[in-house]
Amino acid sequence: MRFLSLVFLAFVTVFALPGAADAKVIRDVIYHEAPGLDPGDVRADVYMPEDAKDAPMVIMMHGGAWTFGNKQNALGLNQARYFTEQGFVFIAINYRLAPSHRFPAQEEDAAAAIAYFHEHSKEYGADPDKLFLMGHSAGAHMAALVAIDPDYLDAYGLKTDVIKGVAALDSAAYNLSRTGRDGEIPDFYHPAFTGDDPDVWAAASPTLLVEEETPIPPFLLLYVDRAVAPARAKELAETLKGKGHKAEAKLIKKRSHKSLNDRLGAKGDKAAPMIVDFFREQLAD
Repeated sequence: MRFLSLVFLAFVTVFALPGAADAKVIRDVIYHEAPGLDPGDVRADVYMPEDAKDAPMVIMMHGGAWTFGNKQNALGLNQARYFTEQGFVFIAINYRLAPSHRFPAQEEDAAAAIAYFHEHSKEYGADPDKLFLMGHSAGAHMAALVAIDPDYLDAYGLKTDVIKGVAALDSAAYNLSRTGRDGEIPDFYHPAFTGDDPDVWAAASPTLLVEEETPIPPFLLLYVDRAVAPARAKELAETLKGKGHKAEAKLIKKRSHKSLNDRLGAKGDKAAPMIVDFFREQLAD
């Protein structure tokens, strides 16, 4: 069990949001404790709208091929501002990185973060029944997998239905088994998933783990016009729908893999409003 005292390890500041009231950020909240675990790997920054109470919350998982990036340098500059302006508590997490920590370490950290913020939501002005996931690239894969494979949250006594919706941004890794060629996954994936164990690829493939009886939350799968990602997003959406779950895959035009994340929430961006509308639809159901 993680204690409220961990919050006091965090650094609290106030940052100005252009065109919005000031919001508070609590940096470096430790969301998990375990023997041998580096606290730097399991920290989160929590951005809260002013006077937040029972607000919906978004847990954001950054990209970086599971090997690099963190909760600040791998996010676009506008994400926290945009989502807090829209009334969401925005939570950006670190997680253990490969190759020092191979799969499933990243998923285990994602589940730990969900469990922590679900339990401690009130301390951050959020509602535990309004928890959403978002991720870009490797983070999109992580968000999809932890919402589809119930084993990760089961370790914390939770079911996947604590997640009310998932917005997954442009991953090409939803089906690693299909992405691989001639019995081998691309070198790009080796640091996280190894290059010689198809069982690992299958266990890391959200598309292959969709079950009708699992209470999988609704999915919004955004993708850009690049190799592999559109096909994998559409395949996952169709697989989810075929098993009775809600899912939609949408192309975001005039964006690259990088700019989809970098420009999310910026002036003129269409993806962030689409995500907020999707989240609000789930709250209205």
